[in-house]
Amino acid sequence: MKKEHVYVSKSEEIFHRQEGIIITNRDARIVAVNEILLASIGYRQQQLIGQPVHLLFTQSYSISTYHLIWENVLKEGYWDGNVHSYQLQDGLLLRRLTVYGLADHHGQNNLFIWKFSDILEIENVLNAIYKIPMMAVVTLYKDMTIKHWSEAAELLFGWKKEEIIGRPLLSLFSYHLFDLAKMIRQTGSEGLLDLECEARKKDTTMMNVVFSVVPVTDSVGATTGYVMTIRDVTKVKQKEWEQQKNSELIKNIQQSIFTSPIQTKDITMDALYIPSEELSGDMYACYRIDEVRFGVIIIDIMCRGLSSSLIIMLLRSQLRELILRVTDPACVATELEKYVQTLFPESSRETSSLFSMIYAVIDTKKQQIEYINAGHPSGFLLTNNEIIEMDQGGLAIGSPLSVPFKKEVIHYNQQARLFLYTDGILGEIDQSPLSSMIHILHDLKEYRSLSDQQFLRLLVDKHICENRPANDVCMLSMTIGEASTD
Repeated sequence: MKKEHVYVSKSEEIFHRQEGIIITNRDARIVAVNEILLASIGYRQQQLIGQPVHLLFTQSYSISTYHLIWENVLKEGYWDGNVHSYQLQDGLLLRRLTVYGLADHHGQNNLFIWKFSDILEIENVLNAIYKIPMMAVVTLYKDMTIKHWSEAAELLFGWKKEEIIGRPLLSLFSYHLFDLAKMIRQTGSEGLLDLECEARKKDTTMMNVVFSVVPVTDSVGATTGYVMTIRDVTKVKQKEWEQQKNSELIKNIQQSIFTSPIQTKDITMDALYIPSEELSGDMYACYRIDEVRFGVIIIDIMCRGLSSSLIIMLLRSQLRELILRVTDPACVATELEKYVQTLFPESSRETSSLFSMIYAVIDTKKQQIEYINAGHPSGFLLTNNEIIEMDQGGLAIGSPLSVPFKKEVIHYNQQARLFLYTDGILGEIDQSPLSSMIHILHDLKEYRSLSDQQFLRLLVDKHICENRPANDVCMLSMTIGEASTD
């Protein structure tokens, strides 16, 4: 039988008789399609799977409008309106399109349902999404009793279809039943509900699940039921808990390796470290070399995660012996470069082995500071009204380029403030590192009368809004007095 031709100017009766369903991934490529849509447009399933969904729109239909639809779906998770779609055998059709995302346990929409025209029954949706593995699909009547129960739902909960259909779904969840029912009913106006809670299996064991609920509506927009997708995230939650526990343990170990601040008649010092949520690699250390000389170092590992913390602990185990034995900043940098080469042979070396640092030797008798800056954000020395930028020395430790390190010497004759930091504070102040450094220079001059501790606390209160910044924040302030007279 020849298919009925329905054009834009004709009756929209077809819109209420059939509905096509497509499921795409986050790249807008088709992963599933139902038989109604295939029959409507004349394609075979193997012709569509893996193809971008925009191929179903006519070229006369503005591609910019399609991009607006997709951008809105990625941003809001939902879009609804009229579109022109392409029917291979019969020409143009004006179709009603509804697009909505299905969230995973991280709250990310990784699957998207494209629903063409209206439908009174949910079976057409199930024809496509029932086939998606590892996703339990349950459909509900308006009173939230179970209407359909997929095979994945049987595997997940342990109940067969004949045991569960007709029972109230809410009895499976740990949420307060009234609250859950209220939230599901609200999806009729809000379009989508995503929730994480505990659910009960047939054998009474509990599991962590995430589920999404989408209302099913008739041609006039009245809710006739709901479709729910459910995933077991018990193992994921357990893994996240273990990772968090291990991360906190490593952070505590990492913070315990910081040395105590120097406090003498010639030098006072304070330091502050604020870890980010993710494991990072910031560190400072200070050592008394002899009666008049002090070594201070600040390090920032360029990678993140467990590897950064391990590198920090390896470096920390070498620093004291190295600084007391070598002392000279250029020689210390060279020795650390050799140590990195030993840990990371050239054949396996990546950016994970790189770290920036400033190492300074303060001589209170000579009233001088010898330092080297190895690819690190500039340190600052405030003397009187002058600020000296400490930006000379060489490339980051572990750089594939071989450039000799060269130390710089700064002399002071009155009380001075030395301020060292890692780039975490720059990111908290402004998106532009240069603008952030200008703010720091202003604060150094404006609040020069504050103690080291007060100055660091002021920077935190003024520039850091969150308890957990995006990157580790490590800062060191040191007030250096006049030279000893003996």
